[in-house]
Amino acid sequence: MRLIARGAEADLYEVDWFGMRAVVKLRKPKRYRDPELDKAIRSRRTLNEVRVMAKAREAGVDVPAVYFFDVERAAIVMEYIDGPTAKDLLESGKNVLGDVGSMVARLHAAGIVHGDLALTNVIYRGGVRPYFIDMGLGYFVEGSGRRAVLEFARDVNVLLRVLDTYGERGEDYKRAFWDGYSALGRLAEDVREGVRRIRASARYVER
Repeated sequence: MRLIARGAEADLYEVDWFGMRAVVKLRKPKRYRDPELDKAIRSRRTLNEVRVMAKAREAGVDVPAVYFFDVERAAIVMEYIDGPTAKDLLESGKNVLGDVGSMVARLHAAGIVHGDLALTNVIYRGGVRPYFIDMGLGYFVEGSGRRAVLEFARDVNVLLRVLDTYGERGEDYKRAFWDGYSALGRLAEDVREGVRRIRASARYVER
């Protein structure tokens, strides 16, 4: 078992799972929390992540296959996805935000909020096919009303804030994202307006 990433909430290990290359995500105990509460939180988040991944796959969004999970140990064994991240591809000159936008549209159409739409959380298997990972902060919303629009807008804004750091190229990336996201239809326009309001409010606070 080889440590490949250490996060605030969980550590990731590369393992051999019955001859298959796999990743174990292990949520770490938090010493500052009551032990029983900590176990309940880690168990709940583990089960929630598995459910979000299953729902995403049903919606036609590629995510790692889950081989095994143990809520008592707060552990998930999942498929290892080999390839560059969306960030890697952007920095090599390939604009993949249209793909990302269309896949985020599928998530939102299914009522799924990813929760951490970072460019490093989209891996292109073989440099071609996007897989969404790290869905531990994901959750479900119902319908297409004001609350859903706000949640989806917040989700998208996480990604747009990353794209802000790319300067002029970032504007091209954002246009590509919205072109892909337009697959959501009328709801896409409502979400886009929600993002405008969030960003306008942020600029007002900064003043």
